[in-house]
Amino acid sequence: MRSTASLLVFCFSLCFCGTAAASDAAALVEQGNRLWEEGRLDEALARYEAAGEADPGSVDARMKSAGVLYARQEYREGVKRFQEAISIDPDNANAFIGMAIGYLHMGDDGPAYAALQEAVRLDPGKYERVKPLMERIEARVPHFTPRGEMETQR
Repeated sequence: MRSTASLLVFCFSLCFCGTAAASDAAALVEQGNRLWEEGRLDEALARYEAAGEADPGSVDARMKSAGVLYARQEYREGVKRFQEAISIDPDNANAFIGMAIGYLHMGDDGPAYAALQEAVRLDPGKYERVKPLMERIEARVPHFTPRGEMETQR
């Protein structure tokens, strides 16, 4: 009987462990938000990164980390965080848009355009929001067709 009770306690602790981690992560993200608003970017980033460690499934923590990294002009690292968010939630159109912004800042028009296309595929309502960026790339890069497909260079 005692071993059954111990087993139940163990099972319940496993079930609620994820909930506690998510709760801890949400609190850390909230702290990071306040610090970011105060302009304390390093501390905000530390909270977001801790939130990602507390809850490895936290898309919000990764996207907020990416935003702070962009604010610090660390675009390559920011893109990595958006890629992590996408690996957790591949249907997150906002993560694709965020990743595209980083690619644009790094001058990587092809990946930026592809990320914008994917965002629109996932959420067609985003088209009007990203259309100016897509048109900017199309105007700047002559080998893009209006549909955004790369033509082969001859």
